[in-house]
Amino acid sequence: NPDNAGAASTDYLNIFGLTALAYVWAQMAVAAQKQIDAGSTDPYYVTKLQTGRYFVERILPDAGAHLKKLKTGADVLMAMPAEAF
Repeated sequence: NPDNAGAASTDYLNIFGLTALAYVWAQMAVAAQKQIDAGSTDPYYVTKLQTGRYFVERILPDAGAHLKKLKTGADVLMAMPAEAF
């Protein structure tokens, strides 16, 4: 059903965005940990890891909700009359 693609597009883009951010956060975490392991005492690196943990625990789980909505299809959306918009 081509309507499903349109109905899922926003959630698909949100999942893609969260996935891209997770990838970048993983890279930043590795870089920060390397600096800490090398003896850096700059609080920037500890804060970077804490912020990354926040993203993983509080923001990234939203991907699951977007995936669930994406899988529901377009039926509920297409049931609305055009005049409702």
